[in-house]
Parts: sequence; C-alpha cells; structure tokens
Amino acid sequence: MSFKRFLCTAACLCLVFSSILSAQEELLKASDINRVMQQIFVQHVAKKNMSNEILKNAFGIYIDQFDPYRTYLLEGEVSPFTQMSDSDLAQVMAQYRKQDFTVFAQLNKVIQKAIERQRTFRKDIEQDRRTLFQISASKDADHIAYEDPDLKVAFAKTEDQLKERLKQRLIHFVYEEKRHFGEEAVMKNQDRTIEIYENHLNNHEDSYLFAAENGTALSPAQQENLFVIHVLKALTASLDAHTTFYNNSEAYDLKVLLEKGFDGIGVVLQQSADGGLVITHLVKGGPAANSGLILEKDRIVSIDGKSITDQSFEKVMKLLRGERDSIVKLVLMRKDGDNSKELEVALKRAPIAVDEDRVDISSEPFANGIIGTITLHAFYQGANGINSENDVHNAIKELQKKGPLKGLILDLRDNSGGFLSQAVKVAGIFIKSGVIVISKYSDGKEQIYRDMGGKAFYTGPLIVLTSKATASAAEIVAQALQDYGVGIVVGDERTYGKGTIQSQTVTDDKATSYFKVTVGKYYTVSGKTPQIRGVVADIVVPGPYAFDHIGEQFLEYSLPNDTIKPEYKDDLSDVDPGLRAWYLRYYLPSLQPKINTWRHLLPSLKPMSQERLTSNKAYQDMINEWKLESNGGGSDDQSKKTQDYQLLEAQSILKDMVVLHARERAPIATGASQPFSGPNDK
Repeated sequence: MSFKRFLCTAACLCLVFSSILSAQEELLKASDINRVMQQIFVQHVAKKNMSNEILKNAFGIYIDQFDPYRTYLLEGEVSPFTQMSDSDLAQVMAQYRKQDFTVFAQLNKVIQKAIERQRTFRKDIEQDRRTLFQISASKDADHIAYEDPDLKVAFAKTEDQLKERLKQRLIHFVYEEKRHFGEEAVMKNQDRTIEIYENHLNNHEDSYLFAAENGTALSPAQQENLFVIHVLKALTASLDAHTTFYNNSEAYDLKVLLEKGFDGIGVVLQQSADGGLVITHLVKGGPAANSGLILEKDRIVSIDGKSITDQSFEKVMKLLRGERDSIVKLVLMRKDGDNSKELEVALKRAPIAVDEDRVDISSEPFANGIIGTITLHAFYQGANGINSENDVHNAIKELQKKGPLKGLILDLRDNSGGFLSQAVKVAGIFIKSGVIVISKYSDGKEQIYRDMGGKAFYTGPLIVLTSKATASAAEIVAQALQDYGVGIVVGDERTYGKGTIQSQTVTDDKATSYFKVTVGKYYTVSGKTPQIRGVVADIVVPGPYAFDHIGEQFLEYSLPNDTIKPEYKDDLSDVDPGLRAWYLRYYLPSLQPKINTWRHLLPSLKPMSQERLTSNKAYQDMINEWKLESNGGGSDDQSKKTQDYQLLEAQSILKDMVVLHARERAPIATGASQPFSGPNDK
C-alpha cells in the first residue's frame, strides 16, 4: 500500500474502549521470552525451534518495525546487526538459550541514539515554517517519491540524506493535512500542526527510549516490559508473515474487531486541525448516548481532571480506557452560537455492541424487483447473537421485503477476515450442504469444515465483489462460492492471497500473553488455497487498490502455494464411524453440486463488461489516477473519487446475468430438501 494512503494524520477515528487488562497489568520479564516463544513453536505450522535464521531475521524486523521509512538509521549503523556472520549468530543463539538478549539491547541503544539525532534534525527543519508550509501548498508536494516500506527502501549513507528524507516527510505531512482540513485551517494552526506531528512521532519513539510522556525514564520493570515486547514482536514476525505478538492495547483492538463489543462510554472521536478532540458520533445504546448530556461536535477539554491540550491522540485514548462500571469524568466545550460553554459529565463505562462496520445494505429497482448489495466488513462473532452469519441472513431478508430479489452482490472488498467458523457459515447461506474449508496442519492432519444446513437460503444470480484488500476468511467465502459455481467473482485481478490459518489468544480471557500464530493452511472444496495466488476474478474490474503493493507476495516469510485433492464428493473419511449413518442418510443426499450456470455466461459477460469500461472515460481517467497514486502521485480533485466505479460495474454485470439467464432459460441448481436437525460441525 502506498505511504500516502496510510499516512497517519490528525484525522484518526477511534471508538473509545477499555484496556484489555486492568491498570495493574502484569509486566513481562526477559525470562518470559523463551516461555512465550515455546508456546508459539508448539502450535506453529512449520517452525518448531529457535534457529540462527530466525534470530538473523529478527534483527532486521526489529529495525523495520522501528524505522520502516528509513529516516532514523544509517546504513553503517544497521549492518552490524543485519550482516552477522555464522559465528556471530551462533554466539547470539548461545546467549538466547541462556535467556541473554544483550545483542537486542545493543541494537536498541543504537536506535535510542538515532532518535536523539532525529529530534535535533526536526528542531532545525521545523524552524523554517515558511518553507515547509509554502512548499506543501504546491501540487508538486504530492509527487514526492515515497517508497512502500514493504519494498525495503535502502538506508541512507549520510546524515545529510537522513535530514533531507525527514524534511520531505514533514512537507508531505503538512500537505496531507491541507488536503483533509483545508488550506486556511492548517495555515491558521501551523504551530499545532507541527505539534501533532511531533506528538505522533514522540509516542512511537518513547517506547524505544523507555520514557514516559513527560520524557522521564520509566521504572526498570516498565523498561524491561517494553524491551521484551519489542523483542517478542521481532522474533514472532520472523516465523512467517502473520505470526504476531501484541501489546495489551493492540490485543484489545483486535478483540473488539473480532467480537464486535467492548466496555466503554461509546463515543467516536476525531482530531481537528487545531489538535482538539471532537466527538463525531455517539454509539447507540452507549453511556454517552443514554446520558443525554453529550452532543456530537462537543470538544473534550479534560479527562479525570487532566487537560488533554498537549496530549497525543494515543495518550488520550489511554486516559479514556478503564474497567466496566468504572467512572470517567469529562470536561467538554460546547459551542452555543458565537459563544462556548464548559460542562462536566461523569459516565459509567458499560458493555457496548459495535454496530458500525458490520453490514451495509443497499438496493436499486430492476425489472419488476430489485438488485441488492450487502457489504460485509469482517467475519465476527460476539455475545448476544452478534455474528456475520445472522447479519447476512437478516440482510437478505430485509432486501426481500423490498421486492423480488433479482440478483445479489456480496461486497467483500475491504474485508480482511476474522473467524474461520463464520466464513463457513456465511458461505453456507449460498449452498445446500458440502465442504467449505479443509485445514491442513504441520503434522499432515486435516480438519474439514462443512456446511450442513441442507438448503441454500439464496440461490439467485450472485456476484462476490473483491479487491486486493479482500483477505483470509473473506477469500475462503469468495473461493468456495466460485468453486461451487453458485456465483462469479468480480473486482481486482486477484485478492490478497492469505491462505493461512492463525490461532489467537486475544479472545481468551485467561490468557496472560497475546499473540496469533500460523497453525496451518486452508483449502476450499476444489483443493486450492488462495495462499500467495489469491482468488482470481472471473471478470476483472480494477478498483482503487488494483495498482498498490498489497498482498502476501509482498510479505517476507510467506508460506508457498500448493494444492490438495478436491472434496466435492466428500468421502467422510474424517467422520466418526458412529455418525456415518446419519451423514449418509441426511448430509450426502443434499450435497451442493458444482454448477456451471453462471460460468457458462462468462464468454458473453466479459466482453460486455469490457466494452462498458473501455468506453467510460471517467472510469479510465480514474484508473490513471489510481496508477499515479500507487506511485505517490495523484490529483487534489476529490470529487472524482466519490463514484464507486467497481460497484457500478458489478451492478451492470449482475443485470446482464439476470437478462442472459432469463433469455437462455437455464435452470439454476436449488436445494429442495427441508431444514433438519442433527450433528453439526461447522
């Protein structure tokens, strides 16, 4: 992904939630490193023991995680750690076995000196506000050459090169602020814009300096905890592209995404151009909304008696976090005409279900009915029946209430995955019964996940809309539905290409360390895995991500692509002999056959789509814009980017499917068997 798209500006949005642990969280010690790594090795699909190779990779990753854009460290400073000899690595291995992490500590000392050097550089650069803010007003600033950190930018050889890189990054930051907040707002708040930039960098740097927000040194135990987290992050990331160690804040963020619930006050915050935090949304049913005392556009002044004026966004989040039923006291500033008034509010944190980023539904009239679009943002599973399967099922019902549902688009373009079990259940909405996923582990064992509903809930024309950002569980659904032929895949040429399975501890309330570890690889009923290769679109309709460096192929230490035997007939080899009779009687007769209804139409659908796309000048202009953006360029004209060209073309293709199918009167395979109860291993 290009730097520009993921640049951290002051426009961050965040749901305010509590910490995963209490304030008295257990701090990690150096002696915990071996223990945690051993827990991970036991589960990992390929790596079972520490090795020289893992240690060598870990030093590079430690550096990458600190300095991805190569603005801190010089080539001569990193080479002693990235170009170790075999004898050096053997010595590091001997130290590791003795729980001695001296070399990592030495690397961190180099990083600390680099931070102090860069802070001096930044002071010099930031003195010339006129140059920084004038240059950033030029469109040329948007074409500054930024390299994707995943492509391994070379380290600078001299301090002058470092300083120039830093200057260009600051220029680009100011430019992006102007694009978001407007020229006038940023020019009026130049000091605050620089302060926001500094706060963000300081927050990152302090974790390597082992310093508190006021610059004072943390306690020895807290310093050791941060050091251990950095080392564990580097070691785990060296195993493969998706094995990760999380700090407590990261673990909680992931937990919220997976379970769609948290304990908090239920507000969404946005940082304004002057650095203030403004409430932009109240979560329905949350303490803030229920109180009736807080309004959107209220500005937070202080939290529990502490002013947030000079605090970074991340540090404010920490102040707002707390345990369920604990009280948080806010001082808010509210505009009243030309005047402003302060008010104090005390709220008790409570459980909140996250309705945002679950499903979105839209429809448009077509023929004597409608065509519908369901956008599923993740595969989640939480309390009180909140899960992806129920939400998609209910979304189809809602669309059917609006009229005959002539066709459906399942939009998975920004869906990066989630619970495997929910991917199986969502795919099961569109097939009768059958194998959805086969998981294969390091010992060769396979686990088969089946849909056993006996009847598809929706059997009409179906498009699965995908992009390069479609990953993991979303790729399972896209490929499984493509395998069975119940729908066609439309979008970017390929999806992300993540065909591995991770086990995670963040949703385990008893866990003391938080990580996810790659335990296997998954395959759909065809025996194919999207690993590296991705799910290949039946009809290519490029979108905003089409030209970006997104995907497993750009990551280090990715597992290879391979295949296993197809499971369309399902030989039940894994089923307990005592249950085979039930499966033979109820499950096998309702297996979803592989159908060709929609694939048969592809020779007609493809040229019709291509003709529309080629003749659409606005879309072709947008494709050129996306190409420029992928290389750090692009224009300021945001009006062009409001049109969802991929979705519009998917709708046109869907209409073609309906018309062509009616013209040919080809039968659609539908399940006639009735729902039943029995063993279910979804």
